[in-house]
Amino acid sequence: MVRTGASVSPLRSPQGAATRARVFRLIRFSLLSWACVYFALIAITGLTYVRSMAFGLALLFALWLIAGALWSDGEPIPIPNAYLWTPMAAWAGWSVASYFWSLHPAYSRLEIGTEIGWGLATATIFYVAARSGFAFRAICTTAVASGALLALFAIYLVLANAGADPEKMLVPTHGGVGAYSTFLVLLLPMLPLLLAPRPMGYGSGATAVALLGATFVLLLVAARVTENRMIWPAFAIGFIASAALASWRWRGRLVRAPKRWTAALLVLLVLVGVLFVDAAMQRARTDHRPDASIAQAIADDPRIALWQHTFERIRERPWLGFGFGKSILRTELQGELGDPMLAHAHNLFVSQWLQTGAIGVAALLAMLLGMTWRYAQFLRAPDGALAAIGLTGIVVLVTFVVKNLTDDFMMRPTSKEFWAINALLIGYGLRRASGTLPP
Repeated sequence: MVRTGASVSPLRSPQGAATRARVFRLIRFSLLSWACVYFALIAITGLTYVRSMAFGLALLFALWLIAGALWSDGEPIPIPNAYLWTPMAAWAGWSVASYFWSLHPAYSRLEIGTEIGWGLATATIFYVAARSGFAFRAICTTAVASGALLALFAIYLVLANAGADPEKMLVPTHGGVGAYSTFLVLLLPMLPLLLAPRPMGYGSGATAVALLGATFVLLLVAARVTENRMIWPAFAIGFIASAALASWRWRGRLVRAPKRWTAALLVLLVLVGVLFVDAAMQRARTDHRPDASIAQAIADDPRIALWQHTFERIRERPWLGFGFGKSILRTELQGELGDPMLAHAHNLFVSQWLQTGAIGVAALLAMLLGMTWRYAQFLRAPDGALAAIGLTGIVVLVTFVVKNLTDDFMMRPTSKEFWAINALLIGYGLRRASGTLPP
């Protein structure tokens, strides 16, 4: 018998549920669209208004979906493992706390908002956006396409102004040689993922392989025109790590074709070795030392004296540091060393130690190890596509760390790229591993 006096809330009715489902679909599409726009603009200097608008809208839609998952009937969002979010929260919290003992509190407050707040918000955007194979492919395609366009523009700028300092050529559009070369280090390991079967990638057809092969060569050429030296050791160690992990995970294929795998690795290592030597010689000529050997040029690198001086500074505050911010001692270091270029520690871990002390370094290492462990779990999965995500994530971390052994680009656009790529890989990987991908 139907109770004629009872009424059903419109929000709880089948029509209301259908309306909510349509709204959530629209929000997910909007998040993906703005996340792609935001990633495409991260590495481009300028266009601040559009990039900020894309960031703000993407974050708004991401938070809306999180709220829907918590308090409505929105699509569930997997919770990251405790060994992922705990060290990340410890690193962020300790960095924020350093404001209270910072040597320059106003500077630390600005850097905390820009690097910690904006960085973690970027991670949230891409972690939520990576809900499906289609979304993963869309963001990866955006990253690779924007990287290819920036590479073409970088090559044009440097070659069209032959003899000019690449740093001056690339600062207005690419953020400078250091930032752009770090972006290349983060992007290059992502290329093979687009050869995964649909919907995660485009498959391994002849067209896809040719396009990605051409993009790989283009990115290497762009890396060379920057004249950055450390990018080549980073690539070399990344190739070795990729080969070692792939030969372990897909050892059956290695057994069937050992010469093919070994030959490919040797060709890549010889290539990056030649490019490193060429870049080092060009850098020596640029620094007006045409007769200096590569070994002498490296020995005369001013960063060696900088590191010695920085460790003397670290001894003054070994546990707490001087306060968050890459250039927290800019004025002091420049005045003491007499070189305007030596404004920070030029090493990811030494820089962290200088800013937030030994406790901050421990938190950073724990965060990187937690991410590595998550990727290692993906690599061990029977799902080949998930294993490829794990391999890519480990290589991204390895190459990023190696590249930043002589600099610190865990800041500004490169830190946002770091958070975006890792959040994308982990977010999609967790959904794939748990079997919660939408149909």
